[in-house]
Amino acid sequence: MKALISTKQTLNNLKYLSLIPIFLVACKKEPEVKDAKVDTVAMVEKPVDSLSAIVKTEKESNQNIITVDASQMPIRLNLEIKNLDEQVILKLKNFNQPKLRGYLKTEKPMNIRFNQIRMPDNTFDGPFGQTIEYDTKQKGEYWLILAKNNMADGEPVGKFFIKIE
Repeated sequence: MKALISTKQTLNNLKYLSLIPIFLVACKKEPEVKDAKVDTVAMVEKPVDSLSAIVKTEKESNQNIITVDASQMPIRLNLEIKNLDEQVILKLKNFNQPKLRGYLKTEKPMNIRFNQIRMPDNTFDGPFGQTIEYDTKQKGEYWLILAKNNMADGEPVGKFFIKIE
């Protein structure tokens, strides 16, 4: 009788133990796959917000001079160089930040960089690359001079995006 009861209990225990994996598999819920938006999509949908910051544009021989109000940072501009010897001078009026950061991004491979920075006291520094991070000790008007790198290959002609913060 004892053997019969222990056999029944063992069989019942095995039945219940065999149900555990079935419940685990049945209750396992697959995570929902959601489409993730890429940050660049938001950037494309967002209009370039620097049009109000542009004070004036000038053209002097091979220089395109763009004056912007630096109190409306960050500055974002879509620019273009059309000739091989052309320069872009970005004048930042009313600059009063402790650090100036600038980034260039080209549509296609292009030989362009931040060549020089001009400080309010008419001193210059440079050359730099396609990014610049500069400690500004003075307040006032800074110039960023963008042109081709004479020590590198490639055409300095094309469209590019510049961000200053």
